[in-house]
Amino acid sequence: MKISHFFAVLVRLFAIGLAIYAVRQLLLLFEVMATGAISGYDVSAVFAGMLVLCPLLVSVLLWYFPLAVTAFVIREDMDQSLKPLDVQGSLVVLVLAIGLYLLYFAIADAVYWLTYWQMAAGESYSGARLHFDADSKAAMVSTGVELLMAFGLLSRARSISRAMLRLAR
Repeated sequence: MKISHFFAVLVRLFAIGLAIYAVRQLLLLFEVMATGAISGYDVSAVFAGMLVLCPLLVSVLLWYFPLAVTAFVIREDMDQSLKPLDVQGSLVVLVLAIGLYLLYFAIADAVYWLTYWQMAAGESYSGARLHFDADSKAAMVSTGVELLMAFGLLSRARSISRAMLRLAR
């Protein structure tokens, strides 16, 4: 298989993840349709609908046209057949995949906590019940640890895979 074929498979997997995200956003749309607000804050039904329709439309386009996206991203001269990986190479790829997975959630959590901290410090949200209790502070610390672990996995993937192979022998 060529690189473009592998990338097309990744594009389709991303389309599935995007569709799942759109389905999760349906709850917000239902809440806006029922109450006209999200968590007590007025929100437009059009905005809530776009939160569902935009990711769903993009996921459908990515599902049906993955090779078009691949042709846009990968140049013709780079599209060659891949050589099989050895055991250590595949283990490095696995560690990198775990690191990227962890980094995805760590960045999402960090953005949430930075936004929460900014809202709690701002005066425009003074009527909202935003406070930092022990659970919030612990979650912030664990988000920092997640970020450090993700960066550690990504930067030291080859060393970690060598250590794992030594343990397996």
